[in-house]
Amino acid sequence: MRERKIELMDNKISRRALICGAIALAVGVTPEIAQAAVPAQGITKRKDGKLDLNLAKNPALKKVGGAVTIDLTDGTSVAIVRTAAGVAGLTVINLSCTHNGVTVMQNGNQWLCPAHGSQFTLAGKVVQGPARTALFKYPSTATLKTLTIG
Repeated sequence: MRERKIELMDNKISRRALICGAIALAVGVTPEIAQAAVPAQGITKRKDGKLDLNLAKNPALKKVGGAVTIDLTDGTSVAIVRTAAGVAGLTVINLSCTHNGVTVMQNGNQWLCPAHGSQFTLAGKVVQGPARTALFKYPSTATLKTLTIG
């Protein structure tokens, strides 16, 4: 499994997010759908480089289909998605499309690439190409209160 460095970006809109938002509007994804995944709250970076997410501060993750995002310092975005009930029902995925690296956006209960139309399930599996591989999953563990990424 590939290792990826996890570093938080300041709470600013990244250039990539701005460009993807403009593309989404151009291809007809409505802003309400494009904005479905909300920025995560209550993130702490540990000394070992892992991230802890306070689940109580992220009510979107209470329901299956809910998602929150974290922007990393390398310009990529990560989503934490509630794919099933319980602590095992949280999945952490990189939102860079595996076709050309464009950031995918939540569109209902799937992720959509605004550049070429690839579609992925909420858990990151390919539904429709041109992408051929699933979105990268980060290792994570969860308790009732905290999700640890990395």
